[in-house]
Formats: sequence, structure tokens, C-alpha cells
Amino acid sequence: MSAETLNTDVAIIGGGPAGLMLAIELGCRGVRCVVLEEDADVPVPPKANATSARTMEHYRRRGFAHAVRAIGLTEDHPQDVVYCTRLGGTELARFAGPSRADAVARRNLGGLSEAAWPTPELPHRANQMYIEPLLRREAHRHASVDLRFSTRATAVNDHGAGVTVDTVRTDGGNPLRISAAYAVGCDGARSVVREAMGVRYAGLAGEQREFFGGQMLSLHFRSPDLYRAIGERAWTWWLFNPVQRGVLLALNGVDEFIFGLQLKPGQKKEDVDVDALFRTVTHAPFAFELLDRSTWSAGFMLVAEKMQVGRLFVAGDAAHLFTPTAGMGYNTSVDDAVNLGWKLAAVAQGWAPPALLASYEAERRPIAERNTGFARSMAESIGRMPVPPDVEQAGSAADAVRQAFGARLLAHVTTEYNIPGIQLGLRYGGPVVATEPGAPPVDVPNRYEPSGYPGARAPHVALPDGSSIFDHFGRDFTLLALAETAPAEFGAWAEAARAMAVPLKLMPWPDAATLAASRALYGADCVLIRPDHHIAWRGALSADAAALLALATGRHIAHA
Repeated sequence: MSAETLNTDVAIIGGGPAGLMLAIELGCRGVRCVVLEEDADVPVPPKANATSARTMEHYRRRGFAHAVRAIGLTEDHPQDVVYCTRLGGTELARFAGPSRADAVARRNLGGLSEAAWPTPELPHRANQMYIEPLLRREAHRHASVDLRFSTRATAVNDHGAGVTVDTVRTDGGNPLRISAAYAVGCDGARSVVREAMGVRYAGLAGEQREFFGGQMLSLHFRSPDLYRAIGERAWTWWLFNPVQRGVLLALNGVDEFIFGLQLKPGQKKEDVDVDALFRTVTHAPFAFELLDRSTWSAGFMLVAEKMQVGRLFVAGDAAHLFTPTAGMGYNTSVDDAVNLGWKLAAVAQGWAPPALLASYEAERRPIAERNTGFARSMAESIGRMPVPPDVEQAGSAADAVRQAFGARLLAHVTTEYNIPGIQLGLRYGGPVVATEPGAPPVDVPNRYEPSGYPGARAPHVALPDGSSIFDHFGRDFTLLALAETAPAEFGAWAEAARAMAVPLKLMPWPDAATLAASRALYGADCVLIRPDHHIAWRGALSADAAALLALATGRHIAHA
């Protein structure tokens, strides 16, 4: 069969969260892209389960956070993380999480206190199997996005002036050859794009632990009876007893769950007697229907040695592999897509030089190393925590053991899930972010310090009308003025942006009552905010507008 030929600006190989979010970022700016995904349907069995506050903020930027918030667990379902001996057995520790109704209303926040999490979008619990169809619909809304499912990329070549991608149809249709300016591999651990780049992963692989280190088995099942058997609802139950460790996750808050356990060396997924397993881990019997059993490997902390070679890029799992503790993999992938998306659009539309694209690796690779390192530390913490042999015995001595063990588990879960610093405190450095004297804000997992320091996420401010300051930023660059503004000074920025064709919204602070506190929070009279809501520069409105816009769009890199 002859190959169909298609021309586009960006070829995206892989239609998971990273590929789809990249398509949405390009599509909302009218940039042509083709998404190639070999699967016709969304992934089953379930994958990622936790959407971070930062990812929810990105979804809010694109106007569909409310739709994501509406899927997953039912509205009143608690999102607690429970540590217990067995399902329905003795509770050892609990990290309380708000239901999605409570998260929207900002009440009963449990471990996510308002002061510690200054964001308009708290974390959300919804499995990737529910989120991907929504991302597909959002990508499909944009006329410049061409979604090609049942299509697998077989070869990627960078010819210097452009790239070609050869494909086959997994449903027997005609093959497709794509000519594009750039190609982005969002195609997972066995990325054809990363292979074409000649790039390997660096880091740790195949680490062995008692739990979350080795071959894992996931059992996806349906049981309208399980909540009765457990006697409560929660988001996650971690089981610690001398016979069987495991983790149970609620998927839809009604009748779908996934149970994870680690296989023994040499054990196959077919070897597990699911009926006997569930009798072992649950105090009361329950009826269930097994929907799927699948294996995956834990024990990874890997980051690609490079995230760009020429016109080829990698993002998501093609760029980094995680052990899923703390839920960092999918969220880091979405952040990759947002960072790369506006930069590819800027180059495609001609308001930034190709040199801007070098800042993608400079900004995102350190974050990938940071996040994979944190995920590994949490896998080490929980995976190597020994189970006391008398944790289920009776008597005062065993009570003391459980109390001490529970304290260790509570310290772990608080460290793993109360992570505003990891989710909101990421800060970029590199060639398109201004430098300034003074220490940057701290970057620690469990504490977030809002700051206007260049490279940081712009601090959230709640306005009296119920909106966030984020809702008032422009789609691309925003010049935020936090002092009384002379028209001539704003005019200089408008003229510089017009001369350079940089899309720039000129924005005075919209609320007098919060102006003084916000000026102190941002630490300057004027702040230049990027399309991804990170701060490119702050200072006086009278600063050299053309030079600063050149910095933020990579023109100085091209000149150098």
C-alpha cells in the first residue's frame, strides 16, 4: 500500500497525557500538529492515580480543570490514605484527604491546609483511564490538531531542515509518512524518538525492595460489596502484615478498584490465586469480578541523558521513568508538555527563534532529576520499612509495637503526600530566565514558599470575586504591574512587544484591596510572566522592555 503523506509543524509520537497536553498547548495557539497513538482506545488497566495541584493549575489555564475535577471518585468520597494490617483490620495510621466537593469548597482539607497549599486547584484523585478520554476530547476541539489513533511510528529521521516520521496502521489501514519541522517523543520507555536521538536513560533501574522494587502485579476488579467488607471508604489502603503486603486503590468510588502486590522472584501473574489472596488480606469475604491482571516494574529512577537532539525532543516517560510513589510520573509529564508547548508554538509562529527550544532541556531535565529522586526516596521509605512480626498479636506489648509502627507510617505518609513544595515550588533557571542577587526560595518537598523570584511559579492570589490572579493572565506573556502605572511606561512595553511580534497582555493589578499585599508577595513593581505562569523577570516598569522580551524569548541566545 502506498503511504499517505502529511505535512505539519509538529509530529507528536504518543497519545498519553504528555502527548495530548502538548497537542492542547499547540492547538489553543493554532499551531498544526499530528498526534500518533498506536492504541485506538484509552489505557486499561488503570495507570496513574493522582493529579497534582500544579497539573490541575495547567488544566485550569486551558479551561477544563472543572471537567477533570468532576471525574474519578464520587463527589463525597473521602480521599484518605489509610495504613492498616488488613482490609477491615487494625488501622495503624491515616492521612486525611478532602473529598472533591470539599476540595472545591476549601473545607475539611485534612492534611492539605489552606496556608500550606496557596493554590486555586488542590490535588485531585482520578485515574488516568478516566482522564485520557477527557484529554482526547480537549485536543480534538482544536482545528489544528490531527489525532491519528491506531497508528504506530516505526522510524523517525532528522534531516536537518525538518523531520520525517514513518508509520504503520495497527488496524490494517494505509501507512502514513509525516513531514514536520519538529518531532516530540511522548512514546514511553521504548521510545522510537529517543532511539533516533541516540540517547539513553541515566540513573538507577531494577532496584529490589520488599515492596515497590521488582515485578509488581495489578489486579483490576469490580466489587459492589467491598466497601461493606472493609467498613469504610478511603482513596488508598496500604496493608502491613507478616503474610502479605499490598495496596488497594478506589477508582470510581462505587465498585471499581485496583489491588497491587509484588510478585516473588520467578512468580508469574497467572500463578496468583486471586480468591485466596483476597481472603488473606480482607477480614470479611466479598464478591468480586476480576477485570484484568497486568504486571509492571518498580524500582526505576531514570532520566534521559538529553531531552533534545536537533529537531527531536522527548517528554513524559520517554524522558524519565519513575517508581510511582508520590504520583510524580504523570504530573512531571504534563509539566514537560506545557513547558515545551509554548516554546514550539513561539518558534512555529515566528515570534521566537529556534534557539528558544534549547531552554526546554535546560529547564526540565533538572526537574526530572529532582522529581525522580523524591519518588525514589519515598519508595525506599515505604518499600524497606519492615513489618513487625507481632503487629497483629493481642496484648499491651503488641499495642506498643503498633503505636510505634503507626508513628513511623504517619511520618512517611505526611512526607509523601503533604508536598506543596514539590508540586508548587519548582523553579527554573537557565538561559531565558533573568538572574538577580539574593538567595532563591527554598526548594524542599514539604514546604512551599511563594515568591516572585525569577523562574518560580507565579504566586496565587485569591481575589474578592472568587477568581485567582491566574485567571486574569493572558494566554501567552503577561506584564503584571503592581504599582501605579504611567501610560507612557506601559506604552514602551506595548511598542517593544509589537515590534517583536510577542503576544503580551499588559495587566494592571485588578483589585485595589489586595494590591499592597500582592506587591509585597511578588517583590517588585512589575513582573513578566511566561505562558506557563513562571516568572521570567521582575523589576521596575521603566526597565528595558525590548531587552527583557528578547531574554524571555531566547533572542539573546540566537545572537550569541
